[in-house]
Amino acid sequence: MRLLSIGIVLGILIAMSSICAAEKTVVDSAGNIVKIEKPIERIVALDSDAVEALKILGADDKIVGVSKYTKSGEKQFPKLSKLPSVGSCFNPDVEAIAKLNPDVVITYVKWPDPSKLEDKLKLVNPKIIVIRLDFYKGSTLKDEMRKLGYLLGKEENASRYISWFEKYENLVKSRIPEKKVKVYTCGKPLRAFGEGTGLYDLTVLAGGNNVLKGRKGYFNVDPEQIILWVPDVIIKWSYAGGYEKDNISGMKADYEEIVNTPGFENVPAVKNNRVYIISADLATAPSFPVALLTVAKWLYPELYNDVNPKEVFQEYIDNFLHINYNVSKQGSFVYPHW
Repeated sequence: MRLLSIGIVLGILIAMSSICAAEKTVVDSAGNIVKIEKPIERIVALDSDAVEALKILGADDKIVGVSKYTKSGEKQFPKLSKLPSVGSCFNPDVEAIAKLNPDVVITYVKWPDPSKLEDKLKLVNPKIIVIRLDFYKGSTLKDEMRKLGYLLGKEENASRYISWFEKYENLVKSRIPEKKVKVYTCGKPLRAFGEGTGLYDLTVLAGGNNVLKGRKGYFNVDPEQIILWVPDVIIKWSYAGGYEKDNISGMKADYEEIVNTPGFENVPAVKNNRVYIISADLATAPSFPVALLTVAKWLYPELYNDVNPKEVFQEYIDNFLHINYNVSKQGSFVYPHW
């Protein structure tokens, strides 16, 4: 009986040890404490940036549901775009999510509002855990990749990506001049992208003196104010391009919208042909280091004669996304074209 008791006790201890080993806790980018008590096997990704991050980590086989935007990304996500749709980060279909029985749902920090996701999931299936990670801001990307890699047991893949990220991040840091170029960031010309947005982060990390410093988030501005800021460079974030669109006409139209704005003919960026359009697929995604090199070269072309961002982008696609895609022949990611 004593031997049997010892065997039972040992069994309990081993089982408890296994459970404790599986338990992992992180603080997500929204400040929520996320506790995972068992290995994550089923994931719903409410945005394409999370899908891209999961591909980088080699955990895309765990995705069971995606947003409608990932569904339309057949070139970027040839297999994952065929998965069931659960709406989007702006309007998630909670019933569709619950039917897929995921362990976790990954979404942005700001979208959707908890009333549209967490609060409803508690009523349908309180066991589903929501993790809020952005994967589109250069200032938080490495930390988010590290945390998700830890939760999924993919630390080695996360470290490989972070090393690649830091290689180009450090290159840019080493070349930032003392005299910085003034840059204005926007969606539409009068819709500014201020502090805390992915595009603002991008220009600051590239060494730009962003005229929107001290102004947070997305907001409308008077055209006269933009003229008074006299930016040397204007960079517009656009949905008109990306992996799925080989035609550059949409991004060209975005460019023309800026340069043809009444009064902008006297803005240095317009006068000196330094207006640039960058796709959301490139600028605000885990491909961020490519965008960083691109913007740095726009700001300081004389310092980057030895750097070809397009080649680095192909490197990213081949080594992390693992898709048959040639950026020299497919997609439209910047205007003027590479």
